[in-house]
Amino acid sequence: MHYLDNFAGLGKQVYILCLVRVLGAISFMASFLTPLLFQDVLGMSSLESGFWISVSYAACIVGTVLCGQIADKLPRRTVAIGIMVIVGITQLWSVFVCRSRMVIWPVVIGFGAGYGLFPVISAMVADVCRPEKSTESFSLMYLVQNVGFAVGPAVGGLLFYHHLKGMFLLGTVICVLAVLVLLFLTEDHYDPSQGALARSADGGKKESTIRLLMERKLLFIFICAMLVISMCYQMLNFDLPLQLSSLFGSEDGSRYSGLIWTVNGLVVILLTPLIVSFTKKQHQFRNMSIALCFYALGFVMNGFSKSVALFFIATAIWTMGEIMINTGSAAFIAANSPATHVARFQSALETCIAAGKTISPTLYGAMLGVLSFRSCWLLDACVCLGISVFLVIMYRRYAAPQGGSHE
Repeated sequence: MHYLDNFAGLGKQVYILCLVRVLGAISFMASFLTPLLFQDVLGMSSLESGFWISVSYAACIVGTVLCGQIADKLPRRTVAIGIMVIVGITQLWSVFVCRSRMVIWPVVIGFGAGYGLFPVISAMVADVCRPEKSTESFSLMYLVQNVGFAVGPAVGGLLFYHHLKGMFLLGTVICVLAVLVLLFLTEDHYDPSQGALARSADGGKKESTIRLLMERKLLFIFICAMLVISMCYQMLNFDLPLQLSSLFGSEDGSRYSGLIWTVNGLVVILLTPLIVSFTKKQHQFRNMSIALCFYALGFVMNGFSKSVALFFIATAIWTMGEIMINTGSAAFIAANSPATHVARFQSALETCIAAGKTISPTLYGAMLGVLSFRSCWLLDACVCLGISVFLVIMYRRYAAPQGGSHE
């Protein structure tokens, strides 16, 4: 199909960095199985397991902030290599302690370091991609990352129960491959001295990342909106598996939960090029506003669905919204960031997304104590529609005079 031409001519370095991104995503295979590792292998209670999973997501927040800061002050390729070395060490460490509670520490450290890779690679892509191909470059990165997140858990799931050490050993090998690709195939196009020169030109003034974000109203609004959107999205990870188990029983419910994410991955792979061809010339706020309507429709369907087929249709609908939001996010950040703060602003986005993942399980657990699944989904849909309206208002107030560009 000719819309695949969107991803042609992006430049060799973009494709290589996408390869690093997919290897990094595949190396995350153990992270998707962390609840099983903590409960089935280590014998933790659901409460204790939930605590350590929250600690892992908190480590993601720390990792994204630190890696974003460092990647704007040191050569980014060096930072990316360092991150993958750390992740590889945690994977190798896990090989030897995977059936003892010592494995908690490499898991938490690996979460933090691995999550920190994503804003660094995004900043490297921003350094090398042509401005007119920015949306396509980041869309391809999002697409291959989803391929990695689909392949990793699938392979990890096959190895988990009978070859647990082999799963972590495979993760180590993948990290080594990523390091070799970074060492021999990538180039660093970012000069850290740009930051010093920029500050000198500005009279030596040093401003915090938060202050710089607040001075860029659209960017600040965007990142704050992504925090709330991330929380809304997490109902799919928290409420949906419980709802499916309630409707179809534990065994079938867990199987259908896995199939939901298979459908999600297939829709991402099949529709991302087509959706990007329609959204790349539109402002990110307009795309997000439409996307949140897809979220709301899909969530309402989840609330009323009784058959597996309807859940799959709902998945295809909200996944289209997911594509519209995620394919333009990194490009929007890059287009509105000073060169000296690209990685930090990317990490601010990843930090807000991780914060949403950290907060939402406790919130949704409390909601399910007093509300039905249907009521929770309807409330989630209303929040999505509210954000959609808010973004339309903000677009008309701050961005409409600039035209339809995502910048």
